[in-house]
Amino acid sequence: MKRRKAIQTITLGVGGFGLLNYCKSSTKAYHILEEKNQKLVALLTEAILPAKSEEFPTPESRMEFILNQIGGNMTEEELEGYKQGLDIFQGLVEQTFLKPYEALDFDTQNYTIQRALGHPGELGLFMRKNRQWSLRHFMTSKRYMTDYLNYEFTPSRYLGCV
Repeated sequence: MKRRKAIQTITLGVGGFGLLNYCKSSTKAYHILEEKNQKLVALLTEAILPAKSEEFPTPESRMEFILNQIGGNMTEEELEGYKQGLDIFQGLVEQTFLKPYEALDFDTQNYTIQRALGHPGELGLFMRKNRQWSLRHFMTSKRYMTDYLNYEFTPSRYLGCV
């Protein structure tokens, strides 16, 4: 009987070890955009909705949130459209103002964002996705959900008489 139990234990251990080696975490999301493109997206999302991390703390930065959204929620076609929109935005800003986006003043940055949001195609997709993710990152912060939406995290209150 002890021999069977030993064989079962060894089999389960080897099988579990094989499964652990098979499961690998992917850091693909952080390598989707280059470093300079990540900085540009961070500047754009900060211009769309300024992050107030002191008043509305979140477990991750907005850029980490956006990279997770890009890596987890976009198909390959949407990802290519997003990257093309980023390239189009950079090209239009540099052709129009002869400067990179970072070197523009505040009013000009806002003007370019407003114009790009209404643009159809990849540029519009790029800007709408950034705006959507900026808002979602803010609206999923704990303080916003509890103080402004009166959301109760689980386990919530039990109101038996209601």
